[in-house]
Amino acid sequence: MNLSLRPAVILAILLGLLLPASINGYLSIRTDLANAEKNIRQDHERLVEILVLGMQEPLWNLAPESGKPLLDSVMSDPRVIRIVVNDASLGVFLNSNKPERRLGKLSSLSHLVSKQGNVIGNVTLELDDGLAKQAIEHKQQQYLIAVAIQVAFSLGLILFLLNSRVLRPLEKLTQQSTQLANDQLDRPFIWHREDEIGQLGSALEQTRQALQKMISTLEQKNLQLEADLMSRQQIESALRVSEDRMRRLVESTRLIPWDARPEEWRFTYVGPQAEQLLNYPLAVWYSEGFLSSYLHPDDRHYAYPLFADVHEPGQVYEFECRLLAANGKEVWVQIMATCDLDPTGVPHLQGFLFDISQRKHNEIQLESYRHHLEDAIEDRSRELATSNHELEILTNILTHDLRTPLRTIEGFSQVLVDDYQDNLDSNARNYLQRIRGSINGMASRIDDLLMLQQFSRSEVRPQSVDLSAMGHDIMDEITMLQPDRACEITIAPDLNVDADPRLLRIALFNLLENAWKYSQSKDIIRISLGSTHVNGQMVYYVADEGIGFNMAQAKNLFTPFYRLHSQAQYSGNGIGLTAVQRIISRHGGRIWAKSTPGEGTVFYFTLPEQALKVQEV
Repeated sequence: MNLSLRPAVILAILLGLLLPASINGYLSIRTDLANAEKNIRQDHERLVEILVLGMQEPLWNLAPESGKPLLDSVMSDPRVIRIVVNDASLGVFLNSNKPERRLGKLSSLSHLVSKQGNVIGNVTLELDDGLAKQAIEHKQQQYLIAVAIQVAFSLGLILFLLNSRVLRPLEKLTQQSTQLANDQLDRPFIWHREDEIGQLGSALEQTRQALQKMISTLEQKNLQLEADLMSRQQIESALRVSEDRMRRLVESTRLIPWDARPEEWRFTYVGPQAEQLLNYPLAVWYSEGFLSSYLHPDDRHYAYPLFADVHEPGQVYEFECRLLAANGKEVWVQIMATCDLDPTGVPHLQGFLFDISQRKHNEIQLESYRHHLEDAIEDRSRELATSNHELEILTNILTHDLRTPLRTIEGFSQVLVDDYQDNLDSNARNYLQRIRGSINGMASRIDDLLMLQQFSRSEVRPQSVDLSAMGHDIMDEITMLQPDRACEITIAPDLNVDADPRLLRIALFNLLENAWKYSQSKDIIRISLGSTHVNGQMVYYVADEGIGFNMAQAKNLFTPFYRLHSQAQYSGNGIGLTAVQRIISRHGGRIWAKSTPGEGTVFYFTLPEQALKVQEV
């Protein structure tokens, strides 16, 4: 298949873009499917375990009404299709079925319910995987759209660069070469480029000037010859001087002129610079079959159209190839030629060649460095993806392994409170209450960790958001709890941003709630939401006149579970500002604070005009 330069380059680049993207998309979807199936199995087992633990007392006491709330709670999961709780003796104890939820493959899991060493029943739960697979199919559609957009953009960019940087300059160079071949030497060849094409154009301009000067000299000599036919000897002497001057001029350039007979694959004339190019004497260059012997075997196909095909007068040839030097090295040259007919009608080639070894060496080194850099980036990306995946697995395992013993401790402490409360003194009951409080605190920490992980993984879906309206809505919700509290709320109008509304509401709620909480000691709570410009960039802020903090502690503001004030003074879990920082970072912005103790605090944050979709970490 013979392709011109433009379709060949476009086809190669598009294949290079589409093939890795297709493979990566396929592997990503397969991984998502495997993770979804794994998560469904884990959720299925967890729900059955909850039902087994929760149905012990109702089955033991034959009280189905006490197990109904748990059954309804589990059925609130849209993936649950059917739950059957059987009594070991009476048969069906509790039953709930919602077949209309079924969207995909149905899986069933049963587990025995035991109490005090006796099997008192069993629990069966049927779970549907349709929602998870729909989410993966939606992601697949988004990926295909993204690939199509990338291909369209890449195709446009390739066509633009190829036309502007290669094809148009080559067309101009071809036109100038044709003008040179047709002796159209009056208009100069102007080039402002510093690359190889510009150097070639400059070389053509030098040749044009040399030829123009030579023709001018010849014309003068012809006029002198016509004016003085009687002084033939003087004219011939002047002509020889002129030819010698022309030869020195040509030989002093980097271009090596040559003439050749295509049917014999040999040169009939080569400039003397050729001896230095390959370290062969000119006699070797004139030998028959020189090109077939000293042209690199892998590059001979470039010379076939020049020496083997049928030639037409004025036809222009140009290609790059390697010649074998006397010391065994390969010398890159660029050959330009045109075809003319001699007086007998036999095709005759003439042109120029010049050494481009240094340029080729630089191109090869640059290509090698580019491949090395691409490999290094790919390795680092693969290592980062592996580390993030391992961290996610570790977090899931850690939270699951922590929750299981916490549920056990919670269950046994509840049994002690319910069954043995009358047998415990006040100290023992106090200890149990402290144990349960610590368990709830650890469970809350685990939930906070999972929330932070969710913020790091969730996809940002930016859209136009009215930040002013969102601020009013949040402050209405906060002040509703203390309607008699004196406050002054100032929210600037028309604060419009591009952001994910769900995530942005969580961040703004945390900032406004903190401003309200840490201003409780003031007679009048003053909070403002607005915008300003810092170094030419739009910056939003939430300001209060509360207790403030020492700026020496600012570096720890966004550290998970770090508290600037004690739990006894101000409630909270120490995770709110960390969540705000994660959300702002996911949008491509940043957040910082300025504060003075006793005078208040200002939190600044940026949101780019077009929020970027950050890849999942």
